[in-house]
Amino acid sequence: MAPRASRRDCILASATPVGAAERAVLRLSGPDLLSRATEFLPSFCPHPRGLREVREGKLEFAPGCMSPVALFVFPGPHSATGEDVLELHYPGSPALTEMLLEHFFTQGVRLAEPGEFTRRAFLNGRLDLTQAEAVLGLVGSRNAQEAEAAKSVLSGRLATGLTSAREALSDALVQVEAALDFEEGDSQDIQTIEIDALLDSAAASLSQSKRVESQRRLRHDGAWRIGLIGAPNAGKSTLFSKLTGAPILISSEAGTTRDRIEASWPPFSGSPAESTSPFNEPWVLCDFPGLGGDAVDERDAAARARATHDFDEIDAWWCVVDASDPEAQLVHPPTDAPHLVYCAKSDLPRSIPESAFSQLVPQTQVVWHAPDLALATRCILDSASRSRAALLAVGERYQQAFADSIDALKQAKQLHLQEGPQELIAEELRAALAAIGALVGELTPEDLLDRLFAGFCLGK
Repeated sequence: MAPRASRRDCILASATPVGAAERAVLRLSGPDLLSRATEFLPSFCPHPRGLREVREGKLEFAPGCMSPVALFVFPGPHSATGEDVLELHYPGSPALTEMLLEHFFTQGVRLAEPGEFTRRAFLNGRLDLTQAEAVLGLVGSRNAQEAEAAKSVLSGRLATGLTSAREALSDALVQVEAALDFEEGDSQDIQTIEIDALLDSAAASLSQSKRVESQRRLRHDGAWRIGLIGAPNAGKSTLFSKLTGAPILISSEAGTTRDRIEASWPPFSGSPAESTSPFNEPWVLCDFPGLGGDAVDERDAAARARATHDFDEIDAWWCVVDASDPEAQLVHPPTDAPHLVYCAKSDLPRSIPESAFSQLVPQTQVVWHAPDLALATRCILDSASRSRAALLAVGERYQQAFADSIDALKQAKQLHLQEGPQELIAEELRAALAAIGALVGELTPEDLLDRLFAGFCLGK
């Protein structure tokens, strides 16, 4: 097994997507990073002065060739990771990014592992584990509701409830353990009513925290949803019917599909190699009304308006285009979910102009044959799959921790009402506290942290 990378290393990652853009950002983090910055920052780059500030200057990316740069300085321990953090903001040229990465690597700065920025924030006390997991939930959210729920946890709502529960449980445990120190018959100073109130308060806080957590559960079916979009009569419905076998009306008349239509499609059924794949469950194909053309009538326009409310549920888009149409134009996906382009009617003479593909980013896959769609879609969903697997594991951990803490608290209350042995009441209270401690990360084993943060992207 390869040795674990040192947490004392200086790490970096791109905080912006790959490709040309107006601005690119490289983020660095490490202990004592500011004091060592002069050792590895590029020539002519402004240097930090130990203050929280933004310094503007130049980068020499080739002999005599300069580029503007802004250096954002965040001294630890009050930075996002709890360490010194630097950000370089510069024109979003892939060549310039490659040059900077190569420069930093030669200076001993290493590429961050997936989730390592958030992991360091957790280890340095800037986030508890519930908030770190909320970052993953925010990155992996597929609609506004999931994002809002993750933001609620990240803001500390869940942590606040858990803290209240822990304080009440701790106070109750102090009362119970104090009773154990009294001689028999001398424990009348222990207030039973006060213990009742503390246990009720802990139960209420745990219930509230569980409600906050339940708001960010993954969609119950967990199926991947693939949206088919394209201009009217591009061939979406034909492809949809071919793959799913769903009996739908197909016509050359534009606007035939007026409502979103769903059907199940098992892309890898019968393939032994896919038996353990996270993609082996059936997917849901969603055929949307044609976009980009004139509405056939008011009912069609209303259907399209209704369909837009469902866009956020889609995990990936197939942008279907008629390859036999000399005037074909691509319809761009309505959300930021990953997408590919499928050229329908490829059995007919190819007439689609090359200009139709001119605005595609280099990473966009163009698929010409329906049998290739499954593997191509799995490829663009690979990162989302890792995030979903991590989120599912997070959800299972939360359910187990809440169940353990609530069950232990119920046992403690029952024993207390029955005037049972104080030793057993104390033991149940300790079990409830231990479950909450595991939830916020105090007792979390290292391998669990490895699995969690592996689900993050490099820049988080």
